[in-house]
Amino acid sequence: MAILQHAGASLHYRVQGEGKPVIALHGSASTGAQWRTLVGCIGGRFRVVTPDIPGYGSSAPGLGSGLVDDARAMAALAGKVGEPVHLVGYSYGAAVALKLAALRPELLRILTLIEPVSFHLLRHGRRSDHELYTDVAGLASHIFSHAIDKRPAEAMRVFIDYWSGEGAWARTSPRLRAELLRHLPRVCADLRAVMFEHQTTLDLAAIACPTLVIEGSESPEVSRRLCELVAGAVPRATRRTVPGAGHLAPLTDPHIVDPMIAEHLLATDRAASRRAA
Repeated sequence: MAILQHAGASLHYRVQGEGKPVIALHGSASTGAQWRTLVGCIGGRFRVVTPDIPGYGSSAPGLGSGLVDDARAMAALAGKVGEPVHLVGYSYGAAVALKLAALRPELLRILTLIEPVSFHLLRHGRRSDHELYTDVAGLASHIFSHAIDKRPAEAMRVFIDYWSGEGAWARTSPRLRAELLRHLPRVCADLRAVMFEHQTTLDLAAIACPTLVIEGSESPEVSRRLCELVAGAVPRATRRTVPGAGHLAPLTDPHIVDPMIAEHLLATDRAASRRAA
């Protein structure tokens, strides 16, 4: 595992494969190791960089834990790679990727977003968007309250059951529960970051690169609406659906999601080669 020093903290990341660089950002309560199957799918054609977002895995927490802070850390990693990158993000990682793409579009060749939890985008939408934002704010409030009251298991139960369905936490193994509970402080920070960020859909017009937005057909309504918003706001975005999948599609259906990502990467590279020729 390689290490990048950024803002006084150590950012740990893995590099596997050969070719044009791909940086893949994981979701909340996870690490860069979540991308094992994607590395297996595209590692023969691309150099896949999978960091642990600050505060997760082996990466030390940064001085801040907002989207801007995490986006700057990933910008530093992209700078170390030394050329524009293919950026992939899932859930919270997709929210970070979206922020980075708007702040530093010159760092990206193409962008893939799997259900970005950019809840802040709902604050400036239509009435139904405000209602979705209010629902998520209630979820976040429950999680924060349980965490403050020193009921971490209940806080994580609310979080896991929301994304994976009622009873998912109860079905989780004791070993995985312990690992998830270790991430609770950072999960709370992620929620605060995506609830109170100031980025709007108007900011997404600055993203000029080809963009793929992936969603699960059975994901919560708020996830599907955010995918719709993002795909409509990013000028060169395409939206695709994984049939029968929920929010955890990269983990439950990698046999569908990974080839979608590979197809997007390869198609964009082929188009760039044709233009160069």
